[in-house]
Parts: sequence; structure tokens; C-alpha cells
Amino acid sequence: MRPFQKTRNIRTDAFLFICKILSSDDITQSDLQIPGGKDDGNPLWTEVVNISMDQLMAPAVAHRLHQRTLSDQAPPLIQRYLDAMLRLNRSRNERLQHEAMEIAAILNEIDVVPVFLKGAAGLLTGLHDDPAVRVMSDLDIVVPTECSNQCRKHLVARGYERAPTLPHPRQKGIDTYVRASSTAPIDLHHEVMEYQYQNLLSGAQICAESVAHIRDGIRFAVPSPTLQIIINIGQSQLNDHACWYGNLALRTINDFACLTRVMHDQIDWQMIESKFAQTGHTLALDFYCHAVHQMLGVAVRDNFKPGPLVRFLYWRALYFIDYPALQRANYRIVRVFMLLRQELSSRETLVRLLRNMGDAHWWHRHLEIFRKGIR
Repeated sequence: MRPFQKTRNIRTDAFLFICKILSSDDITQSDLQIPGGKDDGNPLWTEVVNISMDQLMAPAVAHRLHQRTLSDQAPPLIQRYLDAMLRLNRSRNERLQHEAMEIAAILNEIDVVPVFLKGAAGLLTGLHDDPAVRVMSDLDIVVPTECSNQCRKHLVARGYERAPTLPHPRQKGIDTYVRASSTAPIDLHHEVMEYQYQNLLSGAQICAESVAHIRDGIRFAVPSPTLQIIINIGQSQLNDHACWYGNLALRTINDFACLTRVMHDQIDWQMIESKFAQTGHTLALDFYCHAVHQMLGVAVRDNFKPGPLVRFLYWRALYFIDYPALQRANYRIVRVFMLLRQELSSRETLVRLLRNMGDAHWWHRHLEIFRKGIR
């Protein structure tokens, strides 16, 4: 793990400081001594709060400070703020847990066992030391493809409404559903990975290899620990292209660290490495493992040595923390290639693109779009 040390850039300092708090390393009060001390106006602590909020990690930071009996090292006003975020998220997650079981019960009525993913899976299985640490924006659920229409109709019949969206014809989600009394929307999937990455992990495999649970007579499931690792890496590095965009998502990385710590003996790393290698996504796996090791001190692969490209991509992502304008510029450039690659993964769209490229009107229209985009 990269040790916390003061650099020339305050945002990088704050980011690495948060990583030190969240890491599994033993730290003492002297490790958290920073210039400016416990003054509420200390700019480093202000950046710690800003980054924690941006990364949806404020409750986790508050919990770790208390867990390590280091909460008195933070400025009083900032500590009160972090504690408030922890309390609020605990209340919210209690409601989400109740709603998740309610949704499972609704789908059980049509003999469907929903598979909860990501934060919902961790919440229902007690992945985190305190369920309040994980901020959740929605409840992700996978159902078998053959049951998708039936699930859609039944949720609507039970008071849920389909959120207005403009889905891609081959998107991985079925629909997003909301209800006036709900704490968070439901994202209902029949696939987890975007269509060009479904050779890595399919929705059918997730449903078939999930671990079944029964609570108060309600049936639900969560992916096996090995599949949770694949989903964690796949969504971050393939669906969201984090390594190419230069994103270091602390919330996802912290989930990964918790999975490897709590379920270490149940994770088949040989299978994971084989799957990523067979599908041509070794770079995504290597970048993620290197980032997790550098940020949180979690080493999960024996004899793993990152290559030059992996080290460069990680260094670049750290550099972007202090220069968000550069990251935005990188995003706009790289996104063009990611979208093009996504569309060309389908033979039908490739044929259509080649046909359109012979049309002068198509070129004129896209040049106009490009000119407007750079103004």
C-alpha cells in the first residue's frame, strides 16, 4: 500500500489520507497527525470531507475513525458532520433493507427468486461491519430473462411505476421502477454486464450460481463470493471503463476489500483470472488489483506484478484527482472510442455504420454535431 505522505497537491493528500483510514493496516494516532491539526478550518480536512462526499464514502470514513478509536483526531465540527452522515445513512439503509425484503416477497408471489447485487447483496448478508457504511443509490436486482415481462407487470400491479428513461435497445437493465413511498428506485436486470462483455458473465450464470437465502419465509438470493468479485471488477472496469477514464471509485474498491477480507476462503481466484484471460480483459483485472493494493493494502493474487501500462494508468488516475479538468478532457476523448467500440461489437451496427459512411449527408450531420460539441 502506498503510505500517506504529504505531497504538493492537497486533493491527492486528502484522497490518500482517506485510503489510509479505510485500509486494513494498523495505524495509530500519530499516523493521522496532519499539518493544521484539528482546526475546523484546516483545508486538508475540508478536502477529506469533499472527497468523501463525492465518492459516497462519508459514512464509511466516520465508521472507520470510530472503529480505530481515532475520531478525536478529526476537527470537532467535521467529526460531528461525519457522524451525522453515518446516522442518516443507517436510518436510510434500515428502510432499504425492509424494502428489499418487501420486493422479494412481491416477486415470490409469482414464484420468482430475485438475486440482489452490489450494495443490496452486502446489506442483506452483513458484508460490512456496520450496515450504515455503504451508501446506496438504488436496489439492483437480477431476474431470469424468461421471467422479465412477468416481473415487470407484477411490479406495476403492486404499485410501482416505470421511470421514464431512454433505454438502449441492447441495454443490460430491463427497467427502473419507483414508488412514491420508496426510499430508492429498483433497477431490474436480466443481464449485469453490458452486451459486449456478457461473455465474461451472463445473467443466466448469476441466477444459476447464486446463494439462496430464506428470511421470515421470504426467498431471495445473492451471487456467490466469486461472482460478486467478477461483478465488482466487471462493472467498474468494463461497464464504466474506470481504468481508461482515470476513475478511482472508492466505494466500489472498498466493497472489493470487504469481500476479500470476509469471504477470502470462498473466492476462487483461479477461476476469476481464467475468465478475464479467456475473454481478453486481463488489463482490467490487473489495473483493479493494483489499485486496490496501492490504495487499501489488499493483496489478493499471489506473485502478481503489474506491468508498465497498469502502473501508468494508476499513476494517471491519481494525477487526475488534483486536475479534474484534465480528467474531463480525457473522458470526452476516450468516451468516443468506448462508444464506437461498443457499437462495433454488434455485426448489425457495424454493417449499418459502413453503409452510412458512404452517405455524404451522414458525414455532414456528424461534422455539425462535432462542431457544436467543441464550442
